[in-house]
Amino acid sequence: MKLLSLSNRYYFTGLFIVSLVGGLSSYFVIRRTVNSEFNDKLFAAKEELIDELYRHDELLSSYSLNIGDNIVIQKVDKDPKIQTFIKDTVLFNEYQNEEMNYRQITFSDKVRDNFYVFSITKSLLSTEDLIRGVTQVIALITALFFITMLVLSNIVSQRIWIPFYNTLSQIKDFNVKKPKPLSFSETNIIEFKELNSALELMTNQVTKDYKNLKEYTENTSHEIQTPLAIIKNKMELLMQDKNLSEHQISILGQVYESTGRLSKLKDNLSLLSKIDNNQFIDTSKLIVAEYLKKKIGRVKELLDIKNIEVILDFKENPSIEINETMAYVLFNNLISNAIKHNIESGKIVMTLTNAYFEIKNTGEPLEISEEELFGRFKKSGNRPDSSGLGLSLVYRIVDYYNFSISYKNTDIWHKITLKF
Repeated sequence: MKLLSLSNRYYFTGLFIVSLVGGLSSYFVIRRTVNSEFNDKLFAAKEELIDELYRHDELLSSYSLNIGDNIVIQKVDKDPKIQTFIKDTVLFNEYQNEEMNYRQITFSDKVRDNFYVFSITKSLLSTEDLIRGVTQVIALITALFFITMLVLSNIVSQRIWIPFYNTLSQIKDFNVKKPKPLSFSETNIIEFKELNSALELMTNQVTKDYKNLKEYTENTSHEIQTPLAIIKNKMELLMQDKNLSEHQISILGQVYESTGRLSKLKDNLSLLSKIDNNQFIDTSKLIVAEYLKKKIGRVKELLDIKNIEVILDFKENPSIEINETMAYVLFNNLISNAIKHNIESGKIVMTLTNAYFEIKNTGEPLEISEEELFGRFKKSGNRPDSSGLGLSLVYRIVDYYNFSISYKNTDIWHKITLKF
């Protein structure tokens, strides 16, 4: 949800509650005022009727005057002692030809030594029309107020937020590998000025840190590579010396093997750093089935050494967009892992569809939890030929291309599923 929509929601919810309370309060106040005025008119009509009766000799039992819509006079033998009271009633109106609401005042009085009961009835039609009209006006004004505020809020907010959206657009287009100077829009809003200033400092620092990290990784990789190559060459020369004893040769072999592991570890860490820094941008179309067949052909000797049977179940022949180096590391590590952790005379089953690639191999039980399998420096068993980074590299590549990967162990079978 956009910030403008969220702020408008709270803003107009508050306005609606205030308008509703204000509207209802206004309605009841107006209704009470009008009713009070109407009652005052009935009491005034009572006094006027009494005055009229004292000034006229003849009294009618029922007649209409300007005093009220209808007046009923009933002569009684003794004083009824009726206290003046007002009530609402419904009567049939001959002119409107329908029942209508009326208000009636009833009282008793003594006129010229005779006792009478009087009823003055007035129509509430004008009062109801007034209240209805005022209510409609209030509702119309409230609706116009809401519409006006909504339109003005959108127009004003969109103009105010133009610098923010310009800043957001530049941040989205910012590429740390190809940094361009940020050019923010001029604004008089202090918060946007502070935001632009903070983002400018942050992007400059990020660009500087990325450049330093990249140079450090490249320099470290280069500086380590040269001594390692020299050590390996010297070790090879020493191992060819015929004067060495078998014990010395064994020790040199262990050192040579450790040097190889160190070289491989350096390469893997360098590759992880490049993946984290998004340095593998160029991609090409990879025909997965053909690529896998070539990879299997290249490791045939390793398969033969352990007498491993490979079963290919390629149901479809999908193609994916991936960097060539990343593809090599991804599939090479999966296949190498299946060979390395297999058993003598074991099996590897590969299944391929347009949706996923599945590689399943026989092997010993896993010595670490399934959740730790794709972590860095996590490996099952103390294998000297494993750096613990193979599946970590696989996971980073999978995450980089928004693929998904999962592992499942059932008895002697270890299954890894890669979904494209």
